[in-house]
Amino acid sequence: MDDVRQRDLAVYSKIYQLGFENPALYQFFLFFSRYGILLFFLSFIYLIWVKRINALICSMFALGIAGLIDLIIFIFWKRPRPFIAHANLVSAVADTSKVDIASFPSSHTYIAFAIATSIFLYGHKKLGAILFLIAILVAVSRVGVGLHYPSDIIGGATLGIFSGIFACYITHKIERYWE
Repeated sequence: MDDVRQRDLAVYSKIYQLGFENPALYQFFLFFSRYGILLFFLSFIYLIWVKRINALICSMFALGIAGLIDLIIFIFWKRPRPFIAHANLVSAVADTSKVDIASFPSSHTYIAFAIATSIFLYGHKKLGAILFLIAILVAVSRVGVGLHYPSDIIGGATLGIFSGIFACYITHKIERYWE
């Protein structure tokens, strides 16, 4: 397990260092780290606009499922964020005054992937594909500004995808009762 942690830290350090050494890339990371998640909630407005309420409900189910699993993980395990555990390596981080100390899984990442997966599987392939691209940018940006390890991102993406798949399954099963 120690080997996995060392590799996780090595990949984290490389991505973080890329942003730290390149101010334009750091600003890109900072933008997507802070505001990328808002694009997902704007997709909800689009779904309402085009009267795809069932897809919106499916996304809400996905968020609820992922949030519940994240809460259970948080209760039993609070992995410290990289800027706390490795303060000697991380010198410039995004505003950390509003972040929780727990790093695993990345909540921004599971939110992004849960919404992207549920919308994609619900039949909105173009919007879903765009949201997957944005989800990847959000995920990498969270590492780039020093807020998460790569394994936090992988865990968040896995949780989001699983939640999106399960929410679509549930939504398809119960939507026949809505009409």
